[in-house]
Amino acid sequence: MGDTFSEAFKGNRGDSRALFEAADGIFARKGYHKATVEEIARAIGVAKGTIYYHFENKEDLYLAVIREGVYLFKQKLDRVAATKAPPPEKIGMLIEGQLLFFEQEKDFVFLFLKELFSTGVRRELLAEMLAGCLQVIRNVVEDGIQDGSFKAVDPEITTSALFGMVAIPALHYLSYNRNIPLEPVHSAVGEILFKGICASRV
Repeated sequence: MGDTFSEAFKGNRGDSRALFEAADGIFARKGYHKATVEEIARAIGVAKGTIYYHFENKEDLYLAVIREGVYLFKQKLDRVAATKAPPPEKIGMLIEGQLLFFEQEKDFVFLFLKELFSTGVRRELLAEMLAGCLQVIRNVVEDGIQDGSFKAVDPEITTSALFGMVAIPALHYLSYNRNIPLEPVHSAVGEILFKGICASRV
């Protein structure tokens, strides 16, 4: 998937985090074409040459921002998947984890989802990056099917639906520069996923 910022900076997490936050914020606010390497360098107080020492050009830097964000997202999902909780509980924790990540990394999430749902040339590349994160969710779905916690649903469709059920409401709030109401969205997604929306009939 290419270098993350941590790899490019050889483990210097402070420098990589500062550059990630500055770059994804500027790219998210101004868009790829209007953002410049110069202003990203100024935002973190380094010379432009320092950026070019680590990244070949603006496109390389932009993709590194995306890779780093996806890497951080997958780390959060992996921590949930590694717990001993049963699959239904893990799904609830994954929903919560996604929402927390989306709230904490607003600039990156807005940037990534805008690109992912666009018709741009990077969409296929971003989908490939996201595939590893979706596989974490799919593994939990398949475990639930295997142990009888879930119905024999299609794991691929269910995984995509679950991601979308979290991502689209998050994008809605982020598009209007509002905080994501974490608990209501978490509860609503869980309710719809596990119980559906149809009223029970006597």
